[in-house]
Amino acid sequence: MQIEVAATLQDCQSIDMTGKTAVVIDVLRATSVIATALHNGAVAVLPAETEHEARQLFNSFPSGSAILGGERNAIKIEGFHQGNSPLEYTPEIVAGKTVILSTTNGTRALKMCRQAHETVTAGFVNISAVADFVAKKSNDTVIVCSGTAGKFSLDDALCAGMLISLISDRKSVETDDLGKMVLQFYGSEAGNISAKLKSCTHLKYLQSKGYQKDIDYCLQTNLLNLVPISTEDQIVIA
Repeated sequence: MQIEVAATLQDCQSIDMTGKTAVVIDVLRATSVIATALHNGAVAVLPAETEHEARQLFNSFPSGSAILGGERNAIKIEGFHQGNSPLEYTPEIVAGKTVILSTTNGTRALKMCRQAHETVTAGFVNISAVADFVAKKSNDTVIVCSGTAGKFSLDDALCAGMLISLISDRKSVETDDLGKMVLQFYGSEAGNISAKLKSCTHLKYLQSKGYQKDIDYCLQTNLLNLVPISTEDQIVIA
């Protein structure tokens, strides 16, 4: 299996995803939210690029059957029910409902993967399940690090490196140069995930906004044994 890595969602434009499995990573916090919402009983998650698109989608659902979630620059969008904290997507809030989610980076990255054969989402919270899923495929893989406001982000890179490591434990893989770099970063940094990311700019920004509990949740591994997969513009459990 050949694995390519996109450093940011914008880099997807230079990658041919035809026939490949795309894995979108936005550890802090969109892909952690998606996995958590589905685990807690959401019918599906619908990614929206813009606030306007999200509101249009929400208005197309019967009253009480959908909720609006999302953020811009880590702050909940005005008028939305929930922000981008996985801790907000409890069974009491999401069970039996469709979550319409619009975020600064993660949901835009999902939209960039339209040409892929299939698209799944990964975070530390469900990383082994995604590694198992990808390793069973015969086609090549593109790992998309969503990044932060168009810039490379260490949290997504570390998750990508861990994912490549786990896939390579299951089958033979070849990676591009960026894949080799994130794999080396994952293997060479000392300590647990929190220690490896102590200098991460985006993590520090979220801390400054009071989201330490979200960070603690998102940096835990294998809390959830599920793979969110994009099917006909909605994300469900594979």
